[in-house]
Amino acid sequence: MRISLVSAVVAAGLLLGCGDDSDDGRADELGGSDEVGESSSSTDAGTDESGSSDSSSEDTTDADSSSEDTTDADSSSEDTTDTEDTSSETGDPDCQPDPEICEPGTVCDVITGDCVDPEDECVLAGGSTPCGAYQCGPGTVCDDQGSCIPVAPCGQVLCEGSQCWGTGCPCERPISCSTASEEDLNGPFSVEIFDLEFADDCTAWMVTLRSGTDFVRRLTPEGTVTEWPGVANLNMGEVKVLKALNPQSYAPPVADDVQAPGSGQPPQTHGGENLGQVAITYTCCPTCGCFVDPPQGVARLLEGEPEPLPIVLPAVATQGTNGPFGSTAADAGPMGLTWGEDLQLYVGNTMANGDFDTVDLLAQTQQTLDQFDNRVTAAAPLTAVHLLIALDTGELLRFNTDLHTSTPVIDLEVGVTTLSHDSYTGKVYASLADLSVVEVDPFTGEVEPFETMPAIGRVTVSPDGKLWWVPVGYLNALPLSSWDLPTTF
Repeated sequence: MRISLVSAVVAAGLLLGCGDDSDDGRADELGGSDEVGESSSSTDAGTDESGSSDSSSEDTTDADSSSEDTTDADSSSEDTTDTEDTSSETGDPDCQPDPEICEPGTVCDVITGDCVDPEDECVLAGGSTPCGAYQCGPGTVCDDQGSCIPVAPCGQVLCEGSQCWGTGCPCERPISCSTASEEDLNGPFSVEIFDLEFADDCTAWMVTLRSGTDFVRRLTPEGTVTEWPGVANLNMGEVKVLKALNPQSYAPPVADDVQAPGSGQPPQTHGGENLGQVAITYTCCPTCGCFVDPPQGVARLLEGEPEPLPIVLPAVATQGTNGPFGSTAADAGPMGLTWGEDLQLYVGNTMANGDFDTVDLLAQTQQTLDQFDNRVTAAAPLTAVHLLIALDTGELLRFNTDLHTSTPVIDLEVGVTTLSHDSYTGKVYASLADLSVVEVDPFTGEVEPFETMPAIGRVTVSPDGKLWWVPVGYLNALPLSSWDLPTTF
C-alpha cells in the first residue's frame, strides 16, 4: 500500500484603481485634481508591524518545520511513502480507501473513517473525481495534471491505492482573532471606501475611490489606523492580502512512518515570511481626465520606503462598457487582482479588456497568460493551482495557474463585483450587480442564495467568521455591515 501526502497552500490578492464617474456627474470630483504625492499620514507610526507579513506569519505558526514541505505543490504531491496498512487490526476498518463498504443509507466520513448518517454534524463525504490514475475524494480536487491536491477545509491528502481523500480537516470553524469593532470599522478608516480585505491576523485593509490623492488604510484589531497615499491622481480599485488558503488545517503528523510536516506548521508561500503582504491596483478610465503618468497598474505596499506604493505591473487605461458597478470610475482599469501560491500577482485588463496577466515579484517579470472574451471584474484563489475568475457577463471560470487554461464553472448571468474565498468551507461568495450575494462551489458549480446587499458594493470574508458588506463610498455613504457565516458543516 502506498500513502501519499500533499501539503496545504496559501494565496490571496489585492487591487487598486483610479478614475471618475462621468455617468453620475462626478467627473470633476474624481478625475480633475492635480494633487500629487502627499506625505504619508499615520495616526500611530508605531503600529506598522500589526499588519505586516511577520506578524501574520507569527500568528499562524505553532511549530517549526521546513517550508519546503508546505509550499511546493508539485514536490509534495509526488512525495509518497511505502508503509504498512495503518487501519486497526481489530474492529471495523476505516472506510476512506473504499467508501463503497458503507451500507445503504450511510456515507463514508473521511474525517473519522466511519460510515455515518449523512445528516450527522461534521460529516465530510461525497463522491470521487477521476484524476489520472487516482480518484480524488472529499477534501481533495484534481490539479488537472494527474494528482489530487487539498482543498479547504482540508490541508493535506492521503492516498491508498488509487483512492485519495483529505486529511487535517477541522469540524468547527477555527477563530484565532477578532476584527476591530464595527464602530472602528465605520470610523475614519472607511471614509470614501471602495474595497476591504482582512489579513489572517484580523487586520483590516482598505482602499479609497475619491477625488484627488487616494489612500491605502490599515486598521488593527485594537483600532489603530495608519494610511499611505497613492501616486499622482490615480484612484484605487481593489486591495488584496496574501493569506493562507486553509489556515485552520494545520494537520498533525500521520500515524506510523508516513511523512508529514510538523504539527502546527501553517502553510507558507515560497520564502516563508510573506503572509500579510498587501497589493492594490491603480485605475484610470479613459474618459475621467485623471493622470496616467506614472501609468496605472498593480502596486505593492512597501512600508518604510520613500515610495511605499510602487507600481510592479504597469497597465494601460481600460474601461468597462457594461460593468457591474454602473460607474465609469468604478468599472475602469485593472480588476480581478489576486495572489497565487507561487507568490505571483494575477490581474485582468492590464493591456486590454479580458486579458489576464501575472507579475513575478522576485524575478520582476510580467507575462500575459490568457485572453478572455469579456472584461475581468473579480478573482479569488482556490487551491495551489486554481483561481476563480469572473467576467462582466457573469461567467465564472476556474483558471489553472500551472497550465494557463480555464474551465467554465457557471454563468450567473449578472455582473460580479467581488469574489471572496472562505478558507474554512472552500466556498466563494460572489456579490452581484443586482445586489444579491450568492455562495458558489467553484468545483461543482452549485450556487446557493445567501443575502442581499443594501446597495451596490463588495463582500469580503473575515477570519472571525463573518461576511462583510462594503459600500462604494462615493456612490452610497452607508455604513459597513456583516453577516455570520456557518461555524460547522
